[in-house]
Amino acid sequence: MMMSRIVLASFCALLILSGTRSAKANNDIPRVDPFMESGGNAYRFPNIRFEPSLQKVVLSSAKLSKEQSQIAEKAKAIFDQNQSSLSMLLIDKGKIIVELYRAPASSSSPQHSMSMSKSLTAYVIGGLLCEGKIKSLNDKAEIYAPELKGTVFGEASIKNLLMMSSGAGIASFSGSSYNSQLADNRAGKVSTLDVLRRYGSRDISAGQDFRYLNNDTQSLAFIIENLGGFRSNFQKHIWSKSGAEATGYWLIDKDNITIAYAGASFVTRDWGRLALWSMNQRNKKGSCFGNFMREATSSQISNSSKRTGRYFPSYGFQTWVKDDTYWWVGYGGQRLGIDPNKGHIIVVTSSREDYMDKVYRLFNEWNTQ
Repeated sequence: MMMSRIVLASFCALLILSGTRSAKANNDIPRVDPFMESGGNAYRFPNIRFEPSLQKVVLSSAKLSKEQSQIAEKAKAIFDQNQSSLSMLLIDKGKIIVELYRAPASSSSPQHSMSMSKSLTAYVIGGLLCEGKIKSLNDKAEIYAPELKGTVFGEASIKNLLMMSSGAGIASFSGSSYNSQLADNRAGKVSTLDVLRRYGSRDISAGQDFRYLNNDTQSLAFIIENLGGFRSNFQKHIWSKSGAEATGYWLIDKDNITIAYAGASFVTRDWGRLALWSMNQRNKKGSCFGNFMREATSSQISNSSKRTGRYFPSYGFQTWVKDDTYWWVGYGGQRLGIDPNKGHIIVVTSSREDYMDKVYRLFNEWNTQ
């Protein structure tokens, strides 16, 4: 009887996370299971692991100024008033001004990113470009990933894939080609390559329109896999330089291919460290990777239809852009915002994204102080 209850509970959690119930059935508010968000995806499914750094970046608490205290109090109020909040972290020029958790999340739980993973995938491509393994972002993806030949994704340029403009058809559910795409990839029911081939026909010309598609991101993963492997490239170009304090996780499919569009899980402070790393790289002048990061985190294509990302007028390389800020955004209330000019970072993980407007207003107010 007890085993039946456990199986039933796990199945229900799977349904919630996979989105097999439509957003409309959920009152149009995207949500995820809080236990899956706070470690479940890292521990219950196949993942590759990334070990903590031997040289951790220290995130100490700031001695708060009057302005920082005001922002910290407003952040705490938002967190307290919204029970779907799981963690919240605000960093000002490398110092923590507020850090909050609600069970089942904790400082040691790897918080699942959903589509925040997309931005990190793009930055690995930047590392390969600057290493010389990718000759040009204008090259067709199939040059580096032959398994994509015969699909719209293989015919598109790498830059088109980075900008979500492959020309493939509009996604049916929050970037997915079908509602249970993540659940099926994660549980080994279908491989990510199977999905790319199944939904790989052309709908419009590449580069013509921004369309938020998981498959564009996943196509980038095959390029990365073919140029030395996703695990080693992410480790080399990003993770080893972020100064992480805890083990990181990234979901893989049945073929051991990284689920690039929605698979990363890191503790909240390590999400903050990754944000710091990205900001520091972006602010480097005269370097190949610095140039790439500035391009990746600035407007490359207009989000004119606002089918997704209504808050954001434009998109960079797998990164949402608004004014002078850039964002990593995940389904169900996973958000990471960066103002590289102010040195401000906000990290939010959630089980339900019913308060994101408050998060955006808070970050905007902080940046305009």
